Amino acid sequence: MRAFTFTRNDFLVLDGGMGTQLQAAGMQPGEIPEARSILTPEIVTTIHENYLQAGAQVVYANTFGLNRLKLKDSPYTVEEVAKASLQAARTACDNVAAQTGIPRYVALDLGPTGRLLKPVGDLGFEECVDIYAQVIRAAAPLCDLIAIETMTDPYEMKAAVLAAKENCDLPILATVAVDENGRLLSGLEVEGVVALL
Repeated sequence: MRAFTFTRNDFLVLDGGMGTQLQAAGMQPGEIPEARSILTPEIVTTIHENYLQAGAQVVYANTFGLNRLKLKDSPYTVEEVAKASLQAARTACDNVAAQTGIPRYVALDLGPTGRLLKPVGDLGFEECVDIYAQVIRAAAPLCDLIAIETMTDPYEMKAAVLAAKENCDLPILATVAVDENGRLLSGLEVEGVVALL
């Protein structure tokens, strides 16, 4: 891990989509993208390196959908996939840093669980926190920051942030997905997200 610092006056260049790049590299519909870190780690590392060489300072590990719900029918554990995904990202950062002399950083990427929280869905808040906590405990020793992204439910985002704060002391980035009116799926506006955080 590297010491990651960021001030409000800094610009931070993040990488691009992993899933689309994995599809372009041959991943088939229905495959678990995060499992590609175990099955084809060299492809995942190359994708990260390409983003870094294009100017990204931070790569998001191939962990966007990593959680025990998604892996329940998979032969892999959360811990195995987290380790492989973070190692692929770290290898890419180390390779590019060796070429350029400029440090690059690895973010644990946490996206939505794929389930809706109660009362709309069937996932309890504490269980949601625990799902994220498992991933964070497995990955935090291998990354430089936590990136919670593309959240549409503010309470799921809150669960991910709480899990991160309770299980590591890494910096946290959080982003949401809004509709054309600037609202989350729940109807909350960005100002409400900021207040919640």
